[in-house]
Amino acid sequence: MTPPTRPDAMRRGLVVALALGCVLPGRGRAAEGLTASLPSLPRFTQTHHANAPLAGRILGVGGAALDPAQLVDRCAAASLCMVGEQHDHPDHHALQAWLIEALAARGRLAAVALEMANAGTRFDGPRDASEAAVREALRWNSRGWPWALYAPPVMAAVRAGVGVSGVNLPDAAMKAAYADPRWDASVPAAVRERVIREVVDSHCGLLPEAQAAKMARVQFARDDSMAGHALALVRAGKTVVVLTGSVHADRALGIALHLAAHAAPSGADRPVRVFSLLLQGLADDTPANVPQGYDAVWFTPATPPVDHCAQLKRQLNRRADGGRPAN
Repeated sequence: MTPPTRPDAMRRGLVVALALGCVLPGRGRAAEGLTASLPSLPRFTQTHHANAPLAGRILGVGGAALDPAQLVDRCAAASLCMVGEQHDHPDHHALQAWLIEALAARGRLAAVALEMANAGTRFDGPRDASEAAVREALRWNSRGWPWALYAPPVMAAVRAGVGVSGVNLPDAAMKAAYADPRWDASVPAAVRERVIREVVDSHCGLLPEAQAAKMARVQFARDDSMAGHALALVRAGKTVVVLTGSVHADRALGIALHLAAHAAPSGADRPVRVFSLLLQGLADDTPANVPQGYDAVWFTPATPPVDHCAQLKRQLNRRADGGRPAN
């Protein structure tokens, strides 16, 4: 689910599913304004629109250009710093790892909260733990969330000695949410209608609207779970980084709408401050502004184009045929 002005690739942030100007040596570009006190910025690995003027640029609300240090400052000033990703974009995960390292180096990082792991899972160290031990503690589902993509940000937190927690709604609870009409009233009516339309659009118009409405309930329940469990990690004077899909990070549609239903821990900063960063792969017509619902955007090259509607149709056809592969 993404606003219609965003490129189709952004729709990969919807997981309710059926189931900078400075050119660096070598390939790719990095963000503008590299600051010596920050970790080295990763080089982009994707090549689509890698040479576009916006590639690597960071913008704040109103179109103001930000350098990486300013972005870290804004994230560090928030209780929750939500980072909206395209799930299958390697450069987005590299930037997440960079941000985690930068906040940890300042002593500002309270925890990392993950959409990709269920609430109730947590890894608290040691710093030198193996990746296998971290995956086991988080009960990582590599089929849904390829570990090779997520190892950089998760292990950046582990190596910094910072706890990593799952905050998503457990799979067992999703079926109940799907059938529970109370979630229909958990967001304003206009938001519900927008989310339902996005579910329909992100599934290429192949879903009946009644089914899309029930899938929207799961989206709201997942946002509520992430809000409550991320809020529980908040500590005074520090920042919880929330790694999640772009729609969940949208302040007008996602996690932020559910924070008021949960109490912050005693001693946490009041009010709870939220900063939302969108990591956005470029399209041919990407505008040079911050999409509504976010506080900043970091533009990256795009992943190779994929016909997701064709993939979805093949999946549905296989199910209709009893799981037989299509000819």
